[in-house]
Amino acid sequence: MKKTVSVLMTLAVVLCAGSCSGSSKNEQSTSIPVSTPAETEITTAYAQETTETEAPATEKYIAEKTSGTIVLTNKMTELERSCVRKRPFSLLDKQLPEPGVMIGNVIVTKEASVSLYQELLDNGRMTEEEFNEIKSEASNYSYRGALINGVVYTGYIPEDGYDGGYLFIDEELSFDSKEEFFDSQRKNCEEDGMDKTSTDCFVKQTELVFDAVINGTYTAIPDRYERFDMSFNNSDPFADFRSSWEYDAEALSQIKDHIDEYLVYDEQLGLEFIVHVTLPPDYDAAQSYPVFFMTDGVWRLNDHAALYKAMEQGEAADVILVSLAYDYYINGTEDQFRDNLLIKEREKLLDFICDDLMPYLGENYRIDYADSTLFGHSMGGVFSHCACFKSDCYENQPFFRYIVGSPAFFNLYGTVSDYDADSAMSEYGYFDRNEVLKKKIFICGGSLEDPDYSGAYHGHDSLLKGLEKLNERISAHKADLTYKLYESHHYQYVPGMLLEFLKAEYPRS
Repeated sequence: MKKTVSVLMTLAVVLCAGSCSGSSKNEQSTSIPVSTPAETEITTAYAQETTETEAPATEKYIAEKTSGTIVLTNKMTELERSCVRKRPFSLLDKQLPEPGVMIGNVIVTKEASVSLYQELLDNGRMTEEEFNEIKSEASNYSYRGALINGVVYTGYIPEDGYDGGYLFIDEELSFDSKEEFFDSQRKNCEEDGMDKTSTDCFVKQTELVFDAVINGTYTAIPDRYERFDMSFNNSDPFADFRSSWEYDAEALSQIKDHIDEYLVYDEQLGLEFIVHVTLPPDYDAAQSYPVFFMTDGVWRLNDHAALYKAMEQGEAADVILVSLAYDYYINGTEDQFRDNLLIKEREKLLDFICDDLMPYLGENYRIDYADSTLFGHSMGGVFSHCACFKSDCYENQPFFRYIVGSPAFFNLYGTVSDYDADSAMSEYGYFDRNEVLKKKIFICGGSLEDPDYSGAYHGHDSLLKGLEKLNERISAHKADLTYKLYESHHYQYVPGMLLEFLKAEYPRS
């Protein structure tokens, strides 16, 4: 037990110092009837359309929606299901919602724990002998672990039944009260050179976990393997980046009663997402609706109000609006986070949306998957392009239409190695596997946006050149494609384009 605690404390310091395709899936079938790197202003107007090209209907394949019933298989793991939380719409609240705590008996295998030291080994800062010793030790212990808002906590967790008083850890560690233990944790952090912000964060996490155990207010994680090398281990679960969300508070307040807010954890990415679901006017739970799905919810949630109003005024048919974002403790406007999710880990994100999130939503709402749409812009455009041309690789088919807005393909070329750029430029081999594109695709951009990112191209195609080449490649396969340019810079056209698309593709009958 003593060794367990000492390793725990070591892990806690490592993980908190900066703090503060393929997981195993449980399958459950569900049968249902058939952005932008730096947005600095909010606008509901869209720029004038300047270019539209579309091959004559006689010269292209016309994609047809699936008739009958589409069946999606929910592949969420037991852990992922246990972590889903639905709460009232909270973006407009004055206070941040209380953080959730999930606790369970976590078996830390050598693969999970030694991954923390893999980089040291790879960089020559640790010998292979030292690495193997850690690997051997790691396979011999287990302990309780916790997630706070999806962020891993690896400090000490008391056993169930602890009442906040005397705490015995081992022969050398005992405390008269939880407060004495917290003081000890703070002192240890300071002695280890942790700054005040990180120390406060770690102690606050510890207090939250202790209170959850004492009051029995935590959600239990199933006894199973859990990773400790997640992308956002060092995030602050108490951070509040709601101020970075761009939205019209008055417009959203008018539809807030129609917005459901979910927190959905993905084990493969090691992230907890916030998902906003806006139900159409006069929503009927017995009726099925298409989903209009948008990435970069930090900006796109703002569009829900205008799209909802169009449905309310009879300018478009009813659809369910869904936007996906990082939870409030991560700044979803920062390029490093967007690049990691929408480009570097785009196939894992696609796994999550196709195999977890969309089937889960289908268990709570009647969704017409055969008529649904996926939209992404900028880095999100790179993702929606991937989603479209990898769609045939999935058993689950949650979307029929794909909007690829101003795809920032130049971001596929990293400073050290590219993010599978060659595969992306050949549409991921889709036309090697298929004669025709069986989906409907809309490609769009702003005719004025090339200079916006001139310093980011580094010898690769500009944004507009990438768009033109994409249009040429897909048109050569006689796909059901529409290509439009708007007299606009990088993102100003997006709100109006979405409204235009909704009215055109989902007309009120």
